[in-house]
Amino acid sequence: MNTISIRAARDADIAFIMATERLPGYAERVGAHDAAVHRQKMGLRDYRYVIGETPQGAFGFAVIKQNDDGKGIANLNRIAVRQAGNGIGTRFILGVTDLVFADPQIERLWLDVLPDNAIARHVYAKIGFVEEGLMRSALRFPDGRRADLLLMSLLRHEWLNARGADRKATALPV
Repeated sequence: MNTISIRAARDADIAFIMATERLPGYAERVGAHDAAVHRQKMGLRDYRYVIGETPQGAFGFAVIKQNDDGKGIANLNRIAVRQAGNGIGTRFILGVTDLVFADPQIERLWLDVLPDNAIARHVYAKIGFVEEGLMRSALRFPDGRRADLLLMSLLRHEWLNARGADRKATALPV
């Protein structure tokens, strides 16, 4: 099993992120932005782009959004891996949750997922995310279609229980 690491994304990673977003079936599940949008968001204080890597290279990316409003809530805005089904996505999400909760001010991490994305829902539930409800017609696709989204969240105490209270989370240098 390869060791994975998570690092802050750089401008040079935008091509990898865009290629991953554009894999078959990913655009509707993850979304797809152009380079200018990624570059702009990477420069914003409330967005953190991260890259998952093995010794062989990058395998995935995640975008974490955290408003600086003092509520202690972060959003796993986007996450994708290039090759699903080999367990690396689960390990990446676990690493991303560790990264988020390394900030002692974060109490809640939430995400939304398409109800028909059974694989993602299973992975999120396996690591402790709880389905909170259906957000009806919450997603609008570029062609104007609408879709429901499931809201899922993971609270700090749930993360601690699932990962072990003595687990040391390390913050990512920005």
